[in-house]
Amino acid sequence: MYIEPKDSRRRYTKQCLFDSFLQALEIKPVSEITVSEICDQAGISRKTFYKYYSDQFALLLAMQDDLFAGFERYVEQLPPNVFDMAPALVSFASDHRVIIRSAFENRGDGNFIDRVIAYLYHAYHDDWERANPHMSKQDVTFLFHYVVSGLVGIIRLWLFEEPDLTADEVAKKADYLMRLSTPTDEQR
Repeated sequence: MYIEPKDSRRRYTKQCLFDSFLQALEIKPVSEITVSEICDQAGISRKTFYKYYSDQFALLLAMQDDLFAGFERYVEQLPPNVFDMAPALVSFASDHRVIIRSAFENRGDGNFIDRVIAYLYHAYHDDWERANPHMSKQDVTFLFHYVVSGLVGIIRLWLFEEPDLTADEVAKKADYLMRLSTPTDEQR
């Protein structure tokens, strides 16, 4: 948990609910998980659950909010270079694969994936403009979304279709593909 409540009982309760929900998400989608199932596994009463969340989808959004807070801290340490960013994003996805996979399955307002793309844009867009002075601002924006959406697509493909690949293998594939698609000075 990245956002920890100050009250130790509340922190313990939320951690138990998060852990229980993650265990359930490992074997089935959020739409097939009941509040009773989450509470039974967590050892928490339904009344306590409803004190914090309206349903399992609200819990998923809270977990995405928490994950996004951790993501922001993680990205702040990264250089704006896409070749450094790609393996770092794959590593972060690997560390949080269950909740990120659920985020892919349940897109909507406040979704983790959409927030990640918007955050990366605001964090790196100016650096990308400085690194590509030969490109118009609009072209840099298109390039950024092209690259980041490609990385998100690679992570999604990995989590759903190629889960046996290691995070290192996925990061190497992403790096290879980005270098393959990046024109050299002679090609420009």
